[in-house]
Amino acid sequence: MTLVKSEHPYLRDLLLIGGGHAHVQVIRRFGMKPEPGVRLTLVSRESATPYTGMLPGFISGEYQQSEIVIDLLRLSRFANCRFIEANVERVDALEQRAFLGGGRPPLRYDALSINSGGDCTLDIPGGEFVEPVKPIGRFLRNWSSTFTSLTSISKPHIAIIGGGPGSVELALALRHRLGDESEISLISRANVLMPDHGRIARRHVETELQNHRVHVVCNFNVVAISREVDSGELVVSNEDGTGIGCQYAFSATGVGAPSWLRKSGFIVDDQGFVKVNRYLQAETFVNIFAAGDVAALNQQPRPKSGVYSVREGPYLAENLRRYLTGHRLKRFNAQRRALALVRTAPGRATASRGLLQVSGGWLWRYKDWIDRRFMRRFQDLPVMVESKPIYRGELATEAPETSMRCGGCGAKLGADLLQRVLHRLDIHSPESVFMGVGEDAAVVNMGSATMAISCDGFRAMVDDPWRFGRIAAHHALNDLYAMNSEPSVAIALVTVPFMSENLMEEDLFHLMSGALTVFDESDVALVGGHTAEGAELSVGFTVAGSTSFNVMAKGNLLPNQALVLTKPIGVGTLLAGGMDGRCDAHAVETALRVMDRSNAAGMQIFADYDVTACTDVTGFGLGGHLGEMLRASEVSASLKLDAIPILPEAIEALLNGVESSLQKNNEQIFDDCSYDCSSLDPRLRMLADPQTSGGLLAGVDRDYVDSCLHDLRRFGYAAAQVIGAVDTNTTRVGQITIQS
Repeated sequence: MTLVKSEHPYLRDLLLIGGGHAHVQVIRRFGMKPEPGVRLTLVSRESATPYTGMLPGFISGEYQQSEIVIDLLRLSRFANCRFIEANVERVDALEQRAFLGGGRPPLRYDALSINSGGDCTLDIPGGEFVEPVKPIGRFLRNWSSTFTSLTSISKPHIAIIGGGPGSVELALALRHRLGDESEISLISRANVLMPDHGRIARRHVETELQNHRVHVVCNFNVVAISREVDSGELVVSNEDGTGIGCQYAFSATGVGAPSWLRKSGFIVDDQGFVKVNRYLQAETFVNIFAAGDVAALNQQPRPKSGVYSVREGPYLAENLRRYLTGHRLKRFNAQRRALALVRTAPGRATASRGLLQVSGGWLWRYKDWIDRRFMRRFQDLPVMVESKPIYRGELATEAPETSMRCGGCGAKLGADLLQRVLHRLDIHSPESVFMGVGEDAAVVNMGSATMAISCDGFRAMVDDPWRFGRIAAHHALNDLYAMNSEPSVAIALVTVPFMSENLMEEDLFHLMSGALTVFDESDVALVGGHTAEGAELSVGFTVAGSTSFNVMAKGNLLPNQALVLTKPIGVGTLLAGGMDGRCDAHAVETALRVMDRSNAAGMQIFADYDVTACTDVTGFGLGGHLGEMLRASEVSASLKLDAIPILPEAIEALLNGVESSLQKNNEQIFDDCSYDCSSLDPRLRMLADPQTSGGLLAGVDRDYVDSCLHDLRRFGYAAAQVIGAVDTNTTRVGQITIQS
C-alpha cells in the first residue's frame, strides 16, 4: 500500500506522553489519515516500546528482540510525528506545558494524551536490590546484562515477587531459558496465585508450575530485602520475620502510578492514577486524555492489563481527533471481562474469561497469531511517498533527485560545485585578512585585536528543535575550535516554517534555548540575529572570537606526524537512515550523542601539545577534509582503516543501501587515494560520509601522541584514535594511501 503525503500549515499541537499500546495506535492512525493543521509530538523515555504480551516468549528465547518491539522513531517518521526521547517530570495543566528533564524548556500543547505505563518498583527497604519488570522498556534494555549475570552463577536461586499472571509467565519463561539447574521461587502475598482468575485456570497454572519445579510461596508479604555482607546473597523478608535467600530477585507486582502524575495536579484515585471519564478525558481538564495503566476508568474500574490499553487505542485516537476539530467525543465502554491468555510453557497457554477456562497448545498458537498480527501493524508500515514533479523528455535526464534530501551537513553543496564557484568569483582579501577562504575560519586583524570569524548552518536533521539548536551551536563553534580560537560572540539566522503563531513561537524558543545552553557552557554571548519564515526549520550562526599565537591552520601538517581523530564517523549515514526509517531509534540516538559533544576540550588538549595543524571533520567527510589539509600542506598521508573509529550501526546501514545525499559527491576523494587493502571493504565508503558537528583531525608529534590520546580519552573523547600518519617522503601531494 502506498500513501501520498501532503503538507498543511500546523495550527494545533497534540502532545503524546509515552509510547504505550494505545499511543502507538494513535500515531499509526494519524499517519494513515493525517488531520490537516494538527502537529503530533511524542515524548518517550525509551526509543522502542516492547509489546507486553510477547515479553515472556522473548525471555524464554522463542522470540527475537526485534520481533517484540515497536521502533517509535520509525513509527513517528511514518506519521510525520516529532519524536523526543526524554523523561517527563510534571505537567502544568493550567499553562498547558509539559516539563521534561535535562534542563530543557517545557513543551507547550493544545491537547495532551498520557499513555506512559506504570512502575512496579517495590517501595520497601532494600527495594533497590530488586529488578522490576516494569517499565518493560527499561527491563528489556537491561535484559542482556541481566541474563549474563544469571548465567554466570552456578545453580542460581531466583526469587520472583508477585502472584499475578505476569509473575507466573516470568517464572516459567526463566525456567525454560535457564534450564533445570536454576532454583526459582514465586512469592505471592495472596493465599493463591492469580486470585482474579477462575479456579480451573489457576489449577492449570499450578500444575504447570509444579511440573517445571517452580517453588510457590503464598501468604508471604514482602516487607524488606537485604544483602548479606559475606556471601552477597539477597534475603527476601516476610512480615513474620522469616526469609527466603536468593542470588537474584525480580519484581512483577501490581502496577504503580508514576509520581509525576500527582505533582501535576491531576485528579487521581487512591493509587495515584489519573481519573478519566468514558471519553478517556481527565477530570476537570477537557484537553487532557489518558489511557492504559496510568488511567483509572471512572465508573468502569478494571484491572491493569495491556488488553485494555490496546482496546482503548482506537477510541483515544478518534477522540483526540474529534476534540481538536471541535466534534462530539465517542464513548469508550470497557469490556467487563477480558480474555486473559497466560503463556505456561513453549507451545502451551491457558485462557480465562469468566466461565471459559481452558488450556492447550492451540491456545498458544492463537495467542501467537494475535500478538504477531498486532505487531505487523507497526513493523510493516505502508510506504509513504511525497508527490514529485514529473519531468518529460530531455528534462528527465537532467532532473536532480528531490526526495529525502538530508539535513545537517548532508545538505551542504558538493565540494566540486563549491570550488567551481570560488574559482569564478573575483575575491580580493585585504592585508588585514591573515587567513580567509579555504580555512575553517577567517583570521582578521581588527586593529587592536586579531579575530577569528566563521559562519555555519543547515536545515534540521532531527525532530527535536531544542536538540537541533544544541547541535547547530556546537557545529558553528567547532570552526573556531579547530583553529585554536576562543569564541566569544554569536549571531543567529533562523528560518521557521509557516504555522500558527503559537507554534512558530514555540519552535523558535526551543531552538534558541538549545543553542543558548551550548553558548552559555562555552561563555559565548548571543548578540543578535535575524528570523524569517520559510519552508522548513533551519538555523545558522556567525561566531567570532579571539585567536592565540598558535593558530592551527590546515596547511601546517609536517612529515611523520601522527593523525589523530577525536570522534567516530558515520553520523551522516545514520541520519539519512533515520529520515526514511531504515535506521532504528537507538542508532540515530547514538549519532546524536556524538554530535552533541563539544570540541572545546579537544582544542585545549591539542594546544597543550603544540599542535599546529587541525580541522573539524564535517560535510566533506574524513577523506575530503584530510585531502584539504594535505593539499594545503603539500604532503601526502597514509590511513589505517582498522584504526578509524566508525559507528558500527553506520557500517550496517551502509551495507543495507542507506547513504547520505552528499555521499556520492564526497566519494570523488577516492580519485586521490591508493589502496593497500580491498577496494570492496565497506569501511572505505565511510571516509566520504558527511559529518555534522564531527570531531577534530590534527597532526600530533609522534613523541607525544600516546600522552595526547590519554588526555583526550580522559576528557570524554572515548573514541579518539591515531588513524594514520603524514608520509615522510611525499610522492604525490594530496594522495591518501589507505591500509587495512
